[in-house]
Amino acid sequence: MNSPQTEPERADLQSSFSTPLRRWYAKNRRSLPWRETRDPYAILVSEIMLQQTQVQTVIPYYKRWMKQFPTPQALAGASEQVVLKAWEGLGYYRRARMLHQAARVIVSQHDGIFPRQADDVARLPGVGRYTLGAVASIALGQRLPVVDGNVSRVLCRYFAVEQPPGRPAVRKQLWEMAERLLPEEGVGDFNQAMMELGATVCLPHKPLCLFCPVRKTCRAYAQARQEDLPSVNARREVIRQYEYAALALSGGKVLLRQAGDGDRMARLWQFPSVLLGRPLRRWNEKWQDQFGAFRNARQIADISYTVTHHQIHLLFFKISGFRLNKAAEARWVNIADVAGLPFAAAHRKLADEYLNSR
Repeated sequence: MNSPQTEPERADLQSSFSTPLRRWYAKNRRSLPWRETRDPYAILVSEIMLQQTQVQTVIPYYKRWMKQFPTPQALAGASEQVVLKAWEGLGYYRRARMLHQAARVIVSQHDGIFPRQADDVARLPGVGRYTLGAVASIALGQRLPVVDGNVSRVLCRYFAVEQPPGRPAVRKQLWEMAERLLPEEGVGDFNQAMMELGATVCLPHKPLCLFCPVRKTCRAYAQARQEDLPSVNARREVIRQYEYAALALSGGKVLLRQAGDGDRMARLWQFPSVLLGRPLRRWNEKWQDQFGAFRNARQIADISYTVTHHQIHLLFFKISGFRLNKAAEARWVNIADVAGLPFAAAHRKLADEYLNSR
């Protein structure tokens, strides 16, 4: 990587990168619902939802969320279960809990008015450096950069960064680069242009360089190395796990468990299950030790899903002759109430198929 001293002067960067990028964005920007507002709360919601989630997936969730919780006061006044239900299916549920907490801080410490100073925004739960830069620049007009996955890829290619962007020293320099590229005005649109370029043109694979507004001065393009950059860190090893879940019914009720705070799916509902590191024929002994004894089990479903770097094979059984352990962390729930509970995604799929058809 080139040191800051050997990079083009800031004025040259403005003419070769920032200005053509902003012109391109003005003509090519996608029409997205959060781009129709400068409400900082709405921008915060969109940025939190967009973390690790594709735009097309987020759009319907964002629209429903803003209708249900149009203000920080509306979100702060909702129960956590209602908030998690509204988030159901988006994954990474910690984001929803942090957003909920942020709304409560806005109400309790800022009289329900979204803070206008960057330092106050930075203190909101769930707001890191990227989210701060996005909200403060787009909604509040403050001159702060953003570096997410898309922006990082653009910078690594434009400046021909050799080292993987996930390394702390490289990440630090990418933030410095992004700051040097900032224009004096229109920073919010510039930051969105950087993200838009990475999302629609400077793609991870087979980038559309012929449509890129800055390809003439892009070092990776000049060196025909756009497919090689950015370099990647060694991938985390996939951990395979086996989940055995059971459907127990009794008089219009179903046995469910609410995951605890320390669980992967904290405070979401699911069918009682045990998670094992390898397939086990005697899974029923583990399950019965935790939840209660049963006479018979018949497998009715077999699905797979992924959570971060965990690949989980879920086997679903219908059991009969069940007796609940007094100490079991599970309880009987009216089947009619299941639709209103926030579920882990894989278990929601099972609930919709095997309870709604009853």
